[in-house]
Amino acid sequence: SVTVTVSGTRITKVGIASLDDGGNPRSQMIDQQAIPILQQEALQAQSASIQGVSGASYTSAGFTQSLQAALHQLGVR
Repeated sequence: SVTVTVSGTRITKVGIASLDDGGNPRSQMIDQQAIPILQQEALQAQSASIQGVSGASYTSAGFTQSLQAALHQLGVR
């Protein structure tokens, strides 16, 4: 799951609240590479409309879905 910090309607921080990779070393490696990129994209886009990371389709999809849910919960579009 993703945590989001906002100031007004501006996203100021995107973090990871929890991560379920099943303890798979390959998944952990992919997550370690992809998540910082996804976090930066979210900050730049100021929304959940971000590009996925090549080679990390499951991580990208889960991140985007969690980000959208967090933004919706905060009332940020």
